[in-house]
Amino acid sequence: MVMQTWTPFSDIVSLREAMDRLVEQSVVHPRRGAGAPSLAGAKLMPIDLFEEDSGYVLRAYVPGVKAEDVEIGAESETVTIKAHIPGEAEKEGAGAYRWLVGELGYGDVVRTVTLPAAIDAGKIEASVENGVLAVIVPKAEEAKPRKIAVMAK
Repeated sequence: MVMQTWTPFSDIVSLREAMDRLVEQSVVHPRRGAGAPSLAGAKLMPIDLFEEDSGYVLRAYVPGVKAEDVEIGAESETVTIKAHIPGEAEKEGAGAYRWLVGELGYGDVVRTVTLPAAIDAGKIEASVENGVLAVIVPKAEEAKPRKIAVMAK
């Protein structure tokens, strides 16, 4: 069994992120670009995040994005991903289309994730494959679990 440090503010951060997602998905955005309708959740970058003993694995959905078009920043316990998802509505001449449905999100997306422990920002690795960004975020040495030997007296 692994013991984890609980901080009272970690739930508040999660609540804030949940509220941000709720507002982003609920608000109807005006038409943008060359007259194409936009998806209300287009600014939301869906992620998967899980913890391993050595660190965290974050996967983000970034369709059509090239590795050189992704920006990742990290400090302390926070990782920020920025990217631009290309869309048909951004192409020259897209205003002449008679749009019937425009549900594929496009445009600038950003996602900031606050992790429960300090990270080693200098050792973060990232790659893009088939529209999925994989970010390996190692924990700082002081945040990694340690096994403590118990001495008998």
